[in-house]
Amino acid sequence: MTAHFALHTTRDLLRRARPLPSTLEPTENILDGVTPRQLEIMMKLCEGKVNKQIAYELGVTTATVKAHIRFAIKRLGAKNRVHAVAMVAANAALHRPQQAAEMGLCA
Repeated sequence: MTAHFALHTTRDLLRRARPLPSTLEPTENILDGVTPRQLEIMMKLCEGKVNKQIAYELGVTTATVKAHIRFAIKRLGAKNRVHAVAMVAANAALHRPQQAAEMGLCA
């Protein structure tokens, strides 16, 4: 792909783009679908902690942590663990900005 082609393609895309509506509706908070404990564990995953660290901090076994993660992935409709963490981090930035900022997920 040449720079000339890319420039024309970008211009075409911008011409065809539709303007955003003047009022945007807030997105659904997907975090309402998980239990408080699942959310707590998923937020710790967002912080970069591993199962063993989470289990130690919460005083549970790693099997319990894995079970909470597995069920949270199902409830969120995520494809895998990484997808679930990305969904939780993005949703936390929208619906829990204070907590997300404290964790360094957003500025």
